[in-house]
Amino acid sequence: MVPLNKELHVAVKEPKSPYNQVREYVDCFEARVNAKRGSLGVYKSNLSVKMSMREWAKLRTDLHIFETDQKYPRYSYNSSTSTLIVQCMPSSLHGSIVSIFSDGFVTTKATLPASVRTKIYTVGNQNISGFKGQHEGSNKTPDLGVEFQDAAGDLDIKFVLEVGFSETYEDLVQDAKMWLDGKPEVCVFVLVKFEESPNYRCPVHDLDDEDFERLEFPHESEVRALNFNLEGEYGPVIYKGLVWVGRISAAYMEVWKRDPVTKLATRNEDRINLHTLADLPQLKFQLSDFLDVAPENERTISFDWDDYRSYMKQKIKQLAVLRCQEMLHDRAGPTDIRDRDYQPSSEGSSN
Repeated sequence: MVPLNKELHVAVKEPKSPYNQVREYVDCFEARVNAKRGSLGVYKSNLSVKMSMREWAKLRTDLHIFETDQKYPRYSYNSSTSTLIVQCMPSSLHGSIVSIFSDGFVTTKATLPASVRTKIYTVGNQNISGFKGQHEGSNKTPDLGVEFQDAAGDLDIKFVLEVGFSETYEDLVQDAKMWLDGKPEVCVFVLVKFEESPNYRCPVHDLDDEDFERLEFPHESEVRALNFNLEGEYGPVIYKGLVWVGRISAAYMEVWKRDPVTKLATRNEDRINLHTLADLPQLKFQLSDFLDVAPENERTISFDWDDYRSYMKQKIKQLAVLRCQEMLHDRAGPTDIRDRDYQPSSEGSSN
């Protein structure tokens, strides 16, 4: 018992600042990647942290964020909500959509004369700044952007695609508002959202070593997609009687544009269900939506959704393979570096 006349001192752990949360998260990720050891599973969800613009300015300077060609981590700072989102690893499903849109623009571009063709550029992994209004000070790297050259010779990003798997729908809507409300030159924003049901949890997480050994997994380097069974058109994916990817229960797309009256971002039409064939051909654009062109150079920009379905099935199985390989890597032994149990601080959140 502590005497009444004695002060009781209790050590209270100081909460980490947003800056320190992100530094620890990114430093640990990069250390594991560079050493080619340790689980990366925790980095498959995005880290979302409330952060002041001053802290963001210091962070991007200290980490040399925009002075490198490194694709990941990717940073998105929304000044209107004071929110930084760090994405360390994209899902396999991102590519199934990005390639479809990129191919659509590239195919159209190839049919144009050089005088027009050289005014169109598809870009990826390019940080964009220069946002206006309440979004001033924001930074964003779109999954896909298409730039068009104006009469003055300046390149303006006018089409933006953002794909969400670990990202929430609410985050994607915030992206739409940031691009359309903060960048007057952007005229079309497309968001695509995938949802997995149930949410993934490693299927061998609770197995002891004896039960795990009975499953007779191969070495992680010998895991092959052909051994995984895609039980429905969009999952689940089964291997060794275990579920490695749940059913992709939702895959939808929304087109956002600027309202002609309010000038604010608004969803332009009904949500498009990517699992329903009849809905897919509706999404087309005219080249004149983005660029002033002579009538003879007008083109319809369309997208090959048959390729999407085939590619999607491959990517779902690829995701299952990657998850299984990650599990085998983790079970191989204590080869991690730094803190094997590192998790993002509860002061931030993972989407």
